[in-house]
Amino acid sequence: MILFLSFTFVLFINLQNNSEVGNQFSTNLEDVTNEEMEAVILENPNIFPMRVALGNRYFDELDYSNALPHYMYVAENSDENEIKSFALAQIAWMVFESGNTEVATNYLNESLNINNNSLIAKSYLGIIYLQDASTKNEGLELLENILSSNKLSKEDRELIERLLLRYEN
Repeated sequence: MILFLSFTFVLFINLQNNSEVGNQFSTNLEDVTNEEMEAVILENPNIFPMRVALGNRYFDELDYSNALPHYMYVAENSDENEIKSFALAQIAWMVFESGNTEVATNYLNESLNINNNSLIAKSYLGIIYLQDASTKNEGLELLENILSSNKLSKEDRELIERLLLRYEN
């Protein structure tokens, strides 16, 4: 199970970094600390791209308690469908990690209702569906459809292919 979670974590970091949202809202924040970003957000709460960037930092560090408020704010306040959908997908994964598959699935379905092209939401949903025998085939289908996307990097494609090989047998 730990190997599976480690594998999927790498997959999600890669998919996240290659998502349209990540590219659309990317700004070079390498030299900006989390504390500096928090201060800017405190003064400008509707600076959604920075909220997502900071949420992603916390998410990548598995610091979900600090990531969640940023994603929740974006999900509740942004009018931009792509960024709102992305935030909902990230919330869904954190909810799944906490053991609540049903609520996580609801968040992912909402994410896909907002942006039915979200690779990250489809990936998370596919992974979750693979965990249950009654939805395994649906999960395999979702991940196979993601492979047909021309938006995946070579690394992402290889990771999904390995995941599919593991569960198709």
